[in-house]
Amino acid sequence: MKKIFLIRHGETESNRKGIFRGRLNIPLSLKGKEQGLELRQYFEHIPIDIIYTSPLQRAIETAQIAFPTHSATPEPLLDNLDLGTWSGMDKEMVKEQFPQQWDTWIKRPESITFPGGESLRDVMKRINLFFQKIIDGKEENIAAVSHRSVLKVMLAVVVGIEKNYFWKFHLDNASVCQVYFDTERGFTLVKSNETHHLKNMVMEWY
Repeated sequence: MKKIFLIRHGETESNRKGIFRGRLNIPLSLKGKEQGLELRQYFEHIPIDIIYTSPLQRAIETAQIAFPTHSATPEPLLDNLDLGTWSGMDKEMVKEQFPQQWDTWIKRPESITFPGGESLRDVMKRINLFFQKIIDGKEENIAAVSHRSVLKVMLAVVVGIEKNYFWKFHLDNASVCQVYFDTERGFTLVKSNETHHLKNMVMEWY
């Protein structure tokens, strides 16, 4: 049986300020680095064979702090949702300048294609490729460090839903989800949004 640990990267200043990140290369905040150390404690007695990470700095930093004795493998399939022109914008500004698209983002996010960016359907295509890579690989204990939007898509694939799923999952910075896979049963979501290892979190709602 394969055990897959899905990890959201640690906090950044943009998380606290309500700024859309997308594929901007943003470093961890001091709090995010502390969360990386808390993740290290979480995984202290859990064996990990391979670590995949989004190629963005905040995910790589999280992996390096949480798994100091491992070399993380950057994986383009785990890159964040491309938000196009929304990247770097304050959420209140987006709400004001793109009212119709903001309404779609809040009510029907699975149907939006971000201006100059991609859609959640695009993300789901590459996540299916990533999961197939894991299934085909020899490693039994896998960690994957990525982003909120990407991890929500991963959970949707695990539980087998394609519509109206995005806001049904909540994932905090530096949270952990556990997924098991075997050839007879496929994927099973074992734990979601584990945060017991974290202190003083700031919840990001939208």
